[in-house]
Amino acid sequence: MESLIPTLIFVLTEIDAGNSTRITIRSTVSNKKLTRDDESTLYYLTFEILRIMNVVDLYIKMSSSSFSLKKINPKMRSLLRLATFLLKVEKKPIEYVNEILEPYYQQIESLQLNTILESIQAITENLLYENKFDLASRFSIKYYTPTWIIRKYLSRWNEKFTKELLVSFLQNLPMYVRVNTLKADFKQIISVFEDRNISYELINEIQNLIKIVYSETPIPRLPEFDEGKFVIQQKASALVSHVLDPKPGEKILDMCASPGGKTSHIAALLGSGENIEAIDINEDRIKILAKRLELLGVKSTKIIKSDSRTLYKKTQTKFDKILLDPPCSSSGTYSSRPEMKWRLKQRDLRWYTKLQSDLLNSASKLIESEGCIVYSTCSLFQEENHDIISSFLKENTNFSLTEANPILGLSSELLDNKAQELYPHLHETEGFFIAKIKKED
Repeated sequence: MESLIPTLIFVLTEIDAGNSTRITIRSTVSNKKLTRDDESTLYYLTFEILRIMNVVDLYIKMSSSSFSLKKINPKMRSLLRLATFLLKVEKKPIEYVNEILEPYYQQIESLQLNTILESIQAITENLLYENKFDLASRFSIKYYTPTWIIRKYLSRWNEKFTKELLVSFLQNLPMYVRVNTLKADFKQIISVFEDRNISYELINEIQNLIKIVYSETPIPRLPEFDEGKFVIQQKASALVSHVLDPKPGEKILDMCASPGGKTSHIAALLGSGENIEAIDINEDRIKILAKRLELLGVKSTKIIKSDSRTLYKKTQTKFDKILLDPPCSSSGTYSSRPEMKWRLKQRDLRWYTKLQSDLLNSASKLIESEGCIVYSTCSLFQEENHDIISSFLKENTNFSLTEANPILGLSSELLDNKAQELYPHLHETEGFFIAKIKKED
């Protein structure tokens, strides 16, 4: 543990600066060549601190009025978060925490580390709830989620549903892998898992999807993963391509394609990357997409760097089916991306919904008559889902909702039971929304 301290502080600081949690940890593990035990400890401490960061920060803020947590050195902010977690959650002795962290501590104002730790240690859990009288504020402390997000949940669902959803965000979701049939046979991958004593379950509703129950060897370390013979993909994400239901000969457009998980899945369902166009606006994301498709054996797919909002002005091509999985708040992914709930601000939703609306309007100008657009997000906010679809259909009477089959989630009553939503506590997958829109002849 002691030898991991500088690495932990580095990782927490990088994430605090806005970098991806998983990418930061993976690159750090690779660069530092950590042992499996150290890697496991790094993942555990990082994710658990991020999951409960509002309470961790509250302990620190209550410990002293001598400094502002937001304004201190980012590395010291990370160090104090680690110290607080070890003290208040892991229940480590204060002497031990001070001993292992003091070598990395840079004095904040005139405060010694031990002084701050003693103040944090003295704060009881009951003190955290002072002046927290409404349900949303108390749930914020108890379930480690911003109050404004909980208020949105409670405005839509009852207390029981909201509580179960919040609890699910504090738990790890099952891992799913999709056999990449462009490079491997389903039976071949099953044989690999059995040879390595990996426990698994088949997901009968989604072809070639497997739930990993237990694996002593981390799945990303298997050579077959590096060879692109299978990919890690959430159950809800894999469902989207089946709702799109691509057929050979159809022209397919993926409007926000990077990093390529759904593009490659569509290609696998077709048996080829032909007649698929994959669009993304960012040069770096285009490079990631191209590298990903090459690894997964997707050939002949046309990759285009463009703004999908204005694509209809640049091409005469019409598509039979369009997948629109736009940037969103990621509010259904807090189990695997806990940092997202702390980064998201209420004002961000206005930006996301404007972008999503513009993208859907662009898609409507690129689709053939009798063609279908599948709109999906990993968000649970009504503004990004039902409201976007309802507003679009009201303004475009030549489009209508069609059933988003196969249905694995809950049918959405707000959209005539034709769209579907998936929830972590009900469906063992990230929160997702999927709707399918057809253009009338």
